Amino acid sequence: MSFHPVSASDRYNGSDIAHREKILVTGGRKSGKSSCIKSVFQNLPVKDVTYIGITKKVEKIDYDTIVPLQIYDTPASLDLDQLDVPLSAFSTLVYVVDMQQEDTYHEAVRQAAHIILRGYFANPAMNFFVFIHKAESLSEDYRDENYSEIQRALTDELDDFHYMSLQDYTTLDLCDRETTISIFNHLTSEIKYDMTSVHDVSLRDAWGKVVQGIMEMLPAVEALLLNFTETSGMDNSYLFDLRSRVVLATDNRHRNEATMEQVVDYLSTFLQFREFYKVLRSPPALQSPDTEVVGKDEDASVDKDEDASEPRQWWEGEDTDEAWMTHSIQLMPKCTITLWQFTPQLALVALLHTDTWNARRGMIEYNLTFLRQGVRRILIEAEL
Repeated sequence: MSFHPVSASDRYNGSDIAHREKILVTGGRKSGKSSCIKSVFQNLPVKDVTYIGITKKVEKIDYDTIVPLQIYDTPASLDLDQLDVPLSAFSTLVYVVDMQQEDTYHEAVRQAAHIILRGYFANPAMNFFVFIHKAESLSEDYRDENYSEIQRALTDELDDFHYMSLQDYTTLDLCDRETTISIFNHLTSEIKYDMTSVHDVSLRDAWGKVVQGIMEMLPAVEALLLNFTETSGMDNSYLFDLRSRVVLATDNRHRNEATMEQVVDYLSTFLQFREFYKVLRSPPALQSPDTEVVGKDEDASVDKDEDASEPRQWWEGEDTDEAWMTHSIQLMPKCTITLWQFTPQLALVALLHTDTWNARRGMIEYNLTFLRQGVRRILIEAEL
């Protein structure tokens, strides 16, 4: 897994760049855009978030997971017409609002409405997410109140928006009231809101929804997880991106924030000791999370003379007989958590009753063989 921050002057070319799903992250000044990205996809420690400077230019972060991503971290003064790719190239737009800035979030809402409409006119299939960020800064009552108020304010702004001001960006007739009502109804049903904080699991949960929104293979993977969970007598199963600890798919059974917090904490703790697990396979060119600019790793399994635009896939040259890492631990007398690695980037984490694990472990691991094969086959077919 590698990170390649580059300046906005770098042009949109090359097969590796072109095939990445592009995510535009924007928002007001000091809203927390960079902390939303860096704390998850570059593993920036939470204690260092306050030292992130103001974003002054576009930074692109390439991130390899179940779907290759290119995330645009943008300044508050972003001019959508000055991006190095057309707005239509983005599959997802994430707008970040600082929920503690009650005196300025109305301006942020106005900007959000404008940017979301521009994104919709450029690509009607674009996914829209609003991260109502820095939730930890308010008490629970104020947090819920501001969260609801920001949603209402954005809905009102889209309803009252002067659509004709954007006529130059669409072939739709924005003079037609029925057309603008249709746009409004579509956006209000499609925009997804999440209350987020770098201090808890909410931010990773929100990013999980973003990535899941661009996974064409998601229904197939979720169906496999649901079948495995039910057949094996488990409570929950989650397919994680190991590096970011973002949930990429789940069986969607009895899911709640407390359970999510539990499995993410487990995974975070486990990965702190990853060096003790010699069969925990890492992707080529895996770099430390504090590396800002990354080039090719000399120890990577990619031949140095190989064309950089055609990187080797994770399954190429793989020893199919080599063991994949597994781990289990009893958290409480009646609860066990287990982990199985599927690919260099992905692992399955499951919760189940300790009695079930002790009595049915052989059957569970037998079923797991078919689950791993099924997930890997879906991924390989999606990448070919």
